[in-house]
Amino acid sequence: MSVLTQILMQGTVDGRGLRDIKPPLEVPQTLFPYFIGAVVILGFIAASMWFYFRKRDQILEVPVDEEVDVARPHEVAYERLQAIETSDLLARGDVETYYTQIAYVLREYIGARYHIPALELTTTALLHTMLSVQIGTQYVERVQQLLAHCDRVKFATYQPELSEASARIADARWIVDATQVSDS
Repeated sequence: MSVLTQILMQGTVDGRGLRDIKPPLEVPQTLFPYFIGAVVILGFIAASMWFYFRKRDQILEVPVDEEVDVARPHEVAYERLQAIETSDLLARGDVETYYTQIAYVLREYIGARYHIPALELTTTALLHTMLSVQIGTQYVERVQQLLAHCDRVKFATYQPELSEASARIADARWIVDATQVSDS
């Protein structure tokens, strides 16, 4: 190592001697980009505050005299099951969509009726959740049977007969009938 250092210090490179290090470059300092950036940021903050206070000051007026008619979960389920039944899905041979819609309506009803995130749960998790909120086992078993039929059609390419498809609508209606909230 010391030999290399001595050779480099004594010799010249390409016949030239060693040169000194160049001084650092002088970069002119302008504040214009910083000024533009600050103006943009302050403008964004001012616009955000203006929208926030404008939105906050708006008062949502709800007429007191009018009653809001909120459909109960079983009424919505009946309407949607009726719409599925009257659709031409079976006539077109779209059995998978037919069963998917039945399962969706049933899950939506269970979610609204029992306040369970039924649309986000797997069938097994839904059934365990239904048992944990103490829904009767007979209802859970019927839901299990219906969803198992629907899952078989959706995921296992099972092709049911037309009478089976009608039976699934009847099963879904029975579940809605048996679990709906009474009027009293």
